[in-house]
Amino acid sequence: MSADRAGYIAGLRALADALEADTALPLPDEGTSSELSVFVQTKTEAVAYARLLPGKVDKKVTDGHYGFELHGSLHGLRVLIYAPRAEVCERVVTGTREVTRVIRDPEALAAVPTTTVVETVEDVEWRCTPLLAPAPVSA
Repeated sequence: MSADRAGYIAGLRALADALEADTALPLPDEGTSSELSVFVQTKTEAVAYARLLPGKVDKKVTDGHYGFELHGSLHGLRVLIYAPRAEVCERVVTGTREVTRVIRDPEALAAVPTTTVVETVEDVEWRCTPLLAPAPVSA
């Protein structure tokens, strides 16, 4: 274990001991009114953190780079686990469609300011299965 990691863990324990010993000490903002944020890089790390959270865990998937979130609590400590959606979810192309856009004509920009083009774009959805579900059996 690195010195930084050991020091961080020791600091958390010392803070918990201090909060327990002196009820007049206010709770840190992060983790109570907001959430203690944990960024993970892999699905394995997300699973490990998700297993720490007893009870209901809310999942949120967005279009952002860190588009996968789990919101839960560890006893009274609210926790947000977030990860790159592409690392945790499977990108599934559900179809394609043609989209017509008006763009500037690069060859005749001065004479013809716009032209219409038709292109094929992917329709996708992200399927984020429950992290604690059993792994699918491969055939």
